[in-house]
Amino acid sequence: MTAAPNPPRNVLVVGAQCEGGARLEGLEDAARGLHAVLVDPKLGGCVDRGVDSLLIGTSLGKSQVHEAVEQAAQVAQRDGGSLVLALLGHGEGAEGTPLYFVTSGRKNAAPLSNLNVPSLLGDALNHPGLTGLVAIVDTCLSGGAVPATPVITAGRQEGNVRFSLLFAATAKEEAFDMRLSTELTRLIEEGLPSAGEVLKVDDDLMEQLRERIHGQQPGRSLFDGGPYFGDALWLARNRAAFLNRTLGSIASKAVQNAVRRIDANLRLSTEIQLAAWLKENDQTANGGSWPAVHRLREVQAELEVGRKTLNVANKVFGPGLTEDSLRLASMLAGLPLHLMQHEPPRTLRDVVEYAAHHGGTAAGQHRALAHLIAAMTHVTGHGNLPEDIVIWAQDLELTATVNSRLHELNHQPHGEWAPRLVLVLADDGGERVVRVDAWLLFGQAVLGNQRFPCGPRNEDLKSALAEAVAWVAPWANIAGKRLQYIDVAVPTLALLDCPPEEQVIRRQKLGINYTVTTRWSGLLTPPPGATVDDMLQVGEQLLVSLDDSNCSGPKWLRDEQLGSVEQLQEYLSNHGFGQQVWALTSLPETDWDFVAQELLEHTPALVWPRQTDVGDKQVTKASVGKHWQALPQQIAHAYRQRLSGVGQSHDDDLGPLAAVRVAWHDNDWQMFCRRRARATVRAPAEMTSKERA
Repeated sequence: MTAAPNPPRNVLVVGAQCEGGARLEGLEDAARGLHAVLVDPKLGGCVDRGVDSLLIGTSLGKSQVHEAVEQAAQVAQRDGGSLVLALLGHGEGAEGTPLYFVTSGRKNAAPLSNLNVPSLLGDALNHPGLTGLVAIVDTCLSGGAVPATPVITAGRQEGNVRFSLLFAATAKEEAFDMRLSTELTRLIEEGLPSAGEVLKVDDDLMEQLRERIHGQQPGRSLFDGGPYFGDALWLARNRAAFLNRTLGSIASKAVQNAVRRIDANLRLSTEIQLAAWLKENDQTANGGSWPAVHRLREVQAELEVGRKTLNVANKVFGPGLTEDSLRLASMLAGLPLHLMQHEPPRTLRDVVEYAAHHGGTAAGQHRALAHLIAAMTHVTGHGNLPEDIVIWAQDLELTATVNSRLHELNHQPHGEWAPRLVLVLADDGGERVVRVDAWLLFGQAVLGNQRFPCGPRNEDLKSALAEAVAWVAPWANIAGKRLQYIDVAVPTLALLDCPPEEQVIRRQKLGINYTVTTRWSGLLTPPPGATVDDMLQVGEQLLVSLDDSNCSGPKWLRDEQLGSVEQLQEYLSNHGFGQQVWALTSLPETDWDFVAQELLEHTPALVWPRQTDVGDKQVTKASVGKHWQALPQQIAHAYRQRLSGVGQSHDDDLGPLAAVRVAWHDNDWQMFCRRRARATVRAPAEMTSKERA
């Protein structure tokens, strides 16, 4: 970045707080934030004099503030440079009278106890050797801060000085919530693509401030009488000008691709050039090139949002990020695998630019960026959104999206940091499974999905399952975690005939290496005569009994209640959906598939024997009841123990659990079904990048 010309610039920020009911919320933070950007070598470029350049208090008093201004002017005189002076607090006055800066700590104090701002600024401008003054006045009635012109032109310096005044409201208006200071701080942090190397109190700056500040009318006053003192008076370096020269490869490619659609010989390599071209050609683009110009405008918007996001991410997360944590955040944001596997590792700029330019901008949405910010919040250990992120999200209207994604990431179904694979087996309406849809989840957040077709043979299904598990491996390696949990959602017939945990993958049963939870896929692929919304409502009802903390186990059906489907339907008609968890100790001799279908639509957790019956029914019932709160994981654990030959654990009643199966419905599965039911109608390849993210 081009260094500012000598001599040094100096700064004084005064935040005068009042007491009692007149206290200004956020004043201290606004003053510190403005001071921080003004003394940042890459932004404001002012000399940081510590407590001498930042004055905050409730009872500063007129003399203390005046002395601080005088000292700052003397330092600027010594350095032969300009002074940036900011006054934040309460302002008093009346129409036609000068603005008084309340320094006494009490609103409506006697005028003699407060500072006459036009007089103060006029005196500063006439301090010998001061080359320029940039004044920022964030008070009510701050338009009354403008010094009289003769004071400047006929004063001790005879007008040989430059002066820029930025005020928060007119001389008749109130100002609110320190909006001028906070928005000016953000604007300096973000930069302004339409400006040059530095930000000045000019038309571009005022246009941006007026777009951001509502409920009051900010304004400016300028005087330029110093032709012998070098470059024009400036407020801060323009961060956007620096970023324009250093667009990352992804942003540069997005610009080039958009420009190429308009003119193969056109070269626009920076935001400034792009903005200038669009401004000049806005009305001249012919009908044939309109879509290409529209895409270029989209890229311009993406560049702006990406720049804002990069600035806030650097500020909030940058100090704590490592290459591994950034890679993990990219994964949790749902960004593509090739981005995370790139060597050398992608930078923060690369990741933000990818999310900005490939995350979809329909209707102003930037879901990929929102998910990335939520992921960085999660991996850096922030339980809630940092304040700067809250402001960023509000500015881009992404608050709900960021909050939702962070909630999904923070929610851990198994109480531990672990990825989860969901496999949905889809049938052809009959007995054959035709594909396996795979979804990788972290918490409740979907990170990626893929589809694996399979042929008519059982070996084809095993192959598809193996491919799905292998698909997850690179993601799990990036997370630095072993895949442990697999949910397998199965249609009724396949659910009964092909237990997921017994599927052999790489010469081992799936249930040996993973904790497999069997789900019924009816909420994703509704049975005939039902809609997705119908089934989701069924799912909500099914949760009732599981949410009951007093539930100590299922209700075991008797053989006579399972004599026929009609008998079961008659019995179930007296029980509403989800009011009871049902279990069987033996399978009905006929129509088991129809019986199971009926039960699966009525219960959140159907328990039934792995074989024809469970043998010792009372022992099995007691074991299920005792371990009920730990199901279904305990059943998977017992099944794994039996297969490995370990036998029963130290809990003598855990072993019988291996004799039963369970199709389990809970809040996590309901959430997955609620959010993905409609999306699973289309293949992942048919979904937009925004939907995949």
